Amino acid sequence: MKKILIIIVLFLNQLSFGQYFSLTQNGFISKENKDYVVIDFPGEKQIDIYKKVLNAINTIYTDPKEVLSVVDGQSITIKGYEEKKLDVKEKLNYLQIGKSTIKYDISYSLSILFKDDKIRINSPSFECRKWYDNVGWIYLRLMKDNDTKRGIYNKSGKLVAEGADKGLNDYFNSLINQIVDKSKNINEW
Repeated sequence: MKKILIIIVLFLNQLSFGQYFSLTQNGFISKENKDYVVIDFPGEKQIDIYKKVLNAINTIYTDPKEVLSVVDGQSITIKGYEEKKLDVKEKLNYLQIGKSTIKYDISYSLSILFKDDKIRINSPSFECRKWYDNVGWIYLRLMKDNDTKRGIYNKSGKLVAEGADKGLNDYFNSLINQIVDKSKNINEW
């Protein structure tokens, strides 16, 4: 009985997970094909929503002062960095033989704007990179072109960095979901 309950809880958690953005060759887009999503906070004033979201973000980050830029009551921008957060399968060498999992660091920016009854979250901007002692920083760009060796998508829009799209989708949607959930439940302790 306990196992069945655990399975049901895990299943419900998966259903409640908000899929706010999806990565495309043009960056993140919402279900409505926009570069932002609007999330309702019915019956709440702009300043109250702002305070709840700010409090929620403060509980998520170890040192919020380092990652936050705010316009009091109007907007919050998160500039975050996660080491070795994105797993991508890449070909081992130019001969295209075998694959290896590369762990990239993610630098990102996420902006949240406030109005009465709702917030607007702009699509995340990001940069993926990995440090190699003998080379320096190697970047995984959104689009692979003649000037870049590594890209998530090639020039024709085909996914070429296996796992990058899922990893980035999961990371940012989970972060946004965490912010929204904590914001809506911040006073329930």
